[in-house]
Amino acid sequence: MKARQKFSPPATLLKPGPRAVLGRVKTSYPRIQHLLVPLDFSGKSRQALRYAVPLAQKFSAKIHLVHVLPPAKKKTTDDLARLRSKAARRLEAMTTLLLPPSFQTENLVLMGDPARQILSAAEKVDADLILITTRGRTGLSRIFLGSTAEYVMRHAKCPVVSIRRH
Repeated sequence: MKARQKFSPPATLLKPGPRAVLGRVKTSYPRIQHLLVPLDFSGKSRQALRYAVPLAQKFSAKIHLVHVLPPAKKKTTDDLARLRSKAARRLEAMTTLLLPPSFQTENLVLMGDPARQILSAAEKVDADLILITTRGRTGLSRIFLGSTAEYVMRHAKCPVVSIRRH
C-alpha cells in the first residue's frame, strides 16, 4: 500500500503579493462620502431614502436631496421664486421627518429637464452614488415618455442604484 503524500500548494500561492495579506486577498472598497437622492415628492420616491439612510450611516456619508422643478413656461420670476421656495420648504420638511437629526444633509432645488439636472447636481456635489426610484414603465409608454432613471443610469459618472417603486 502506497503512503499518501501530504498536499502542499505551489509556492506561488504562498507568496504574499501586492494585494495579499497573510494569505487573504485584501479588497479595497470605494469610499462613499456623498449620496444623491432625487425626490419628486411622491410617496414612492421616498423609498430611495430607505436605502440611503443605512448606507449613509455605514459610510458616514452626507445625503444630498434634490428636487427638479419642470422647465418654466410663461411664468414670471415671482412665480418661479415662489415655486422654488415652496419646494425648498417641502425638502426641509422631508429631511426633518424622514432623516435622523444627526445626519449631514444638503437640499437642492433645480429647474429644467429632470435627468440632466440630476446629473448636473451629481457633478456639483461630487456624488459617489445616486439612489433613484423608477416607475418601471415598459413598452410604448417608456419609449414615448422616456425614463429619467434610465437616462441618469446611462450618463452618470458615478454608480447609480435604481429602486423600483412598489
